[in-house]
Amino acid sequence: IPDRAVLEERYAALEAQYPEGSDVPVPDHWGGFRVVPRTVELWQGRPSRLHDRLRYRRAAGRWVLERLAP
Repeated sequence: IPDRAVLEERYAALEAQYPEGSDVPVPDHWGGFRVVPRTVELWQGRPSRLHDRLRYRRAAGRWVLERLAP
């Protein structure tokens, strides 16, 4: 397993080769879907049962945080 320094070097090389917004080549047979969430809900359980429920939702191009519980 490569250590963190090796992974960061590889990442930097790929980031320089394919800057943000550029097309990264893929095989012709590749396909798929782009998932663009409007809301994301996170739940963090606690032994006390006072669980945290948080929802992030897109509004006016920004993520808005809402606490749902407790």
